[in-house]
Amino acid sequence: MTKCLLVDEDQEERQVLSQLLGQYGFDMSESASAEAALKLCRANSPDIVVTADRIGSMSAGEFVKRVRRAANGRKPVVLVYTEKANTDEIGSAIIEGAAEFLLKPFDRDLLEFKLKQVGLL
Repeated sequence: MTKCLLVDEDQEERQVLSQLLGQYGFDMSESASAEAALKLCRANSPDIVVTADRIGSMSAGEFVKRVRRAANGRKPVVLVYTEKANTDEIGSAIIEGAAEFLLKPFDRDLLEFKLKQVGLL
């Protein structure tokens, strides 16, 4: 089963994404903070990490870099989502290894397309 970690400070956002991703049969876990998410990455080695573009004071680029280090040699697919397209943030996250960026509001068809693109469906 594909293990998925959702990372967002906003519980409602996590709930929306959890419902969307849960439709694909992923084994879901959630975190409201970057530090807790990194602990989960070390302990559970998720296959996919879906995160907001900023978790607390940590940017998406920094978070992706730390996920890569915490994943015990595995390279989970990291999808980053945002409300506004910030080219600096997007560029930084992609350089650090993010697979894709999604814009909110979430579109089920686009999410499914992105999951297929990165080989998870």
